[in-house]
Amino acid sequence: MSGSNLIGGRTVIQESVAQESLVRGPIILGLLLLLFLVIPRVAWSDRVNFEPPGKLIDVNGHKMHINCIGNKSPTIILDSGTGGFSLEWKDIQHSLSQYVRVCAYDRAGYGWSDMGPLPRTTKRITHELHTLLQNAGIHGPYIMVGHSFGGFTAQYFARNFNNEIAGIVLIDSSHEEQVYRLPENGKDVVRRSLHQDRSNMVTMYVLHEHFPKEEAAVAQQLMTRWTALLTWREEMANYALSSRELRDVHNKPLSGIPLVVLTRGKRVWPETEYGDAMEEAWTELQEELSYLSVHSTHIIAENSGHVIHLDEPELVVDAIHDVLDFVEKELDERGG
Repeated sequence: MSGSNLIGGRTVIQESVAQESLVRGPIILGLLLLLFLVIPRVAWSDRVNFEPPGKLIDVNGHKMHINCIGNKSPTIILDSGTGGFSLEWKDIQHSLSQYVRVCAYDRAGYGWSDMGPLPRTTKRITHELHTLLQNAGIHGPYIMVGHSFGGFTAQYFARNFNNEIAGIVLIDSSHEEQVYRLPENGKDVVRRSLHQDRSNMVTMYVLHEHFPKEEAAVAQQLMTRWTALLTWREEMANYALSSRELRDVHNKPLSGIPLVVLTRGKRVWPETEYGDAMEEAWTELQEELSYLSVHSTHIIAENSGHVIHLDEPELVVDAIHDVLDFVEKELDERGG
């Protein structure tokens, strides 16, 4: 996993990038055209040959995809890291749907959703999600589940729409301070990642080994759409702004909301002094996330890397059940 994975969480796919060149300016266009000649397996286009499993809902002029199964309250909202989309949650959705309604959606630009207006920041993304839910007739209370960068959305939503929230589950979530507190300044990591994307467009994409295999063909097509690449770059480029937006709503506390923080147990950085510092900083940031609520649990996913919901989906299901049990107990106590 590269540094950019921890910054933004583009982790449903694994990337193998050609050696960096120094091409600039017009030569970039040549590389873009070369894609269609040398890598036919990567279909950099916006053509989608697969029907969406859910509904396409108008959100301020662009369509967004949301897929809900089950019908009991509260409603679980599943949000991916950068580059990810709704199909990665398929197994978790089916595991929970007999108990509650479970909705996986595609942020604007990913999956079946149209590209959204710029900039792509947490504030805009969260308000789009809220509008999507309202326009789709999917009302709270919600349990927000966010992986990596999707954890920003979960936190911002819970702070901004507090009266609609029943609980939160954060899956190796991004932390608003990580761009400043990781040993290598996060903004430099983002800049380097974006530069590599410009000068090394010849990229091979391989699905995570635990991605639902029956969805491999559609996932490969959707993850290599131009809009997906552009959206990923936009989210990464505006990561520091998203961090500031989340800090700006800290006056709206989460203290009474049940929270489960799931943190990867496997090391992802090399066995070096620098790698040790990165691992230590990530562990500290994850621990701090568990302080957001007085009703929190912090769980280490010992056998998982960053993509816990694919490595150990049963832990995510159990974490959501823990929040559901807390909510049910509170309702019983109020009723009694």
